[in-house]
Order: sequence, then C-alpha cells, then structure tokens
Amino acid sequence: MKTNRIIYLLFILAGAIIMASGEQLIRKEYAMCIGIILLMFGIYKSSKTSTGTEE
Repeated sequence: MKTNRIIYLLFILAGAIIMASGEQLIRKEYAMCIGIILLMFGIYKSSKTSTGTEE
C-alpha cells in the first residue's frame, strides 16, 4: 500500500530530525535512543514493504 510507505518515510525522517536536533528538546542520550529506534523501525518496515514480504 502506498500510504504505508509514506508513513514509514515519516518515521525515518522523524528519527533523523530527533537525532539531529534532540539536544534542544531533551537530553542528548534520550534523543539519540529515540531517534535510532524510529529510524530503524522505519527502515525495517519500508524494506519489508519494498520486497513484498509484508506481514
């Protein structure tokens, strides 16, 4: 579904933005953790969608 790809792209972008500007919002360690989690979730789900093996 095309909507899922957009949502996963937003997860990737949100993770990158939180990692880049997290120091201003929250402590750097928490920003890095949250950013990496969102980034990896988005990459994982988008790769599953692109190969056609979605659950």
